[in-house]
Amino acid sequence: MNERVAYLFAGELDRSELVEATGGEGGLPSLLTPTGLSLRRLTVVGALTEVEGKAGEYVHARVADPTGVFTLRSGRNNAAVSGTLTGIEPPAFVSLTAYPILPARNPASRVALLPEAVALVDRAARDTWVIATADATLARLEAMNKALSGEEHEQALDRAREFYRITPPILSELADMVATALASVAPGPGEERRQEGEPGGPDPKELVLAFLAARPKDAVSLETVLAELGRRGIGAEAGTRAVNELLAEGECYAPKKGSVRLA
Repeated sequence: MNERVAYLFAGELDRSELVEATGGEGGLPSLLTPTGLSLRRLTVVGALTEVEGKAGEYVHARVADPTGVFTLRSGRNNAAVSGTLTGIEPPAFVSLTAYPILPARNPASRVALLPEAVALVDRAARDTWVIATADATLARLEAMNKALSGEEHEQALDRAREFYRITPPILSELADMVATALASVAPGPGEERRQEGEPGGPDPKELVLAFLAARPKDAVSLETVLAELGRRGIGAEAGTRAVNELLAEGECYAPKKGSVRLA
């Protein structure tokens, strides 16, 4: 039976190196990521930037997302996928499902992917994947943040926290990665991406207040606020400045470090 596909940015996969034996005797191992995801199979949509090799032989390829690059390896036993890859002229947007090639002998080596299916797609499909992957990553960051504060106890989160020595600054780095990815999403019809200092765009402070007003009883993590602003074309730097200004003005407050709530 195929494993359920997971959503993961290249930037997080590049940080992942903890291989765990799971499923009992004969079970498949998994890769535990810094956000506590037990990864055995994933879906990726990105820009195919490089293909080396020939169909029917060993093929090496690279697929980029807004946070980094996935390395693909396909051999003779995967002729259909190898043929598809070699038949695509980079650069092109592709969608794929794949299994991580786990670094059993050298834990420090970079994790590559073994694709099981590859297809040509368009920019809209890439943007949809970015948003879905951002949502999934933010949910894991929220859970990890609760694990750090002792509000949530789950074995995978605890193992990831201990192995990767997760701290609030590391979570902030991963949240910035998500914001960067969301900032790459093309504006929808009738929308314009606001550049730094560009007049006429949406006011970041108003967007923050509206977002918090919809959650009047919740302490919302800063990474969640920045991700929402990223969806609206507001970069992480401008978003952080807007939140800080609202805190200084007393429009919202920080019930605990790394979170904000409407005053």
